[in-house]
Amino acid sequence: MANELTVSASLNYTKNNHQLAFTPAAQQVTVAGEEHSAGVLECGSGSHTAIPLVGMSASEQGYAAFRNIGTSADSHIKIGIEVSSAFHEVINLKGGEFAIMRLGGTALYGKSSASTLYLQYSILEE
Repeated sequence: MANELTVSASLNYTKNNHQLAFTPAAQQVTVAGEEHSAGVLECGSGSHTAIPLVGMSASEQGYAAFRNIGTSADSHIKIGIEVSSAFHEVINLKGGEFAIMRLGGTALYGKSSASTLYLQYSILEE
């Protein structure tokens, strides 16, 4: 079967005589794999925690959705990679914010900016 996944997004910005409208057409994506890893990850501010992949390896990751299910704009969940045991932030989500993307085949980790926060994740196999 083809086109099992539909991905859409829009971004509209207006401030101080600046405007931006980014509204690409929805994309239909054929997904070869069948695995899906989803859940809620508890992220602490100490060490970074691996985002679990059930039934697939990091190299098999496809599209993913992430959401900070907290509400505070002052607390962030950082999503990143590990290089030589060190955490490197790639995405930063404030309370309620989300991100949808195709992953690049590297294991991802979550970490909180302060206290314990929760990251909702859903990762499809490529």
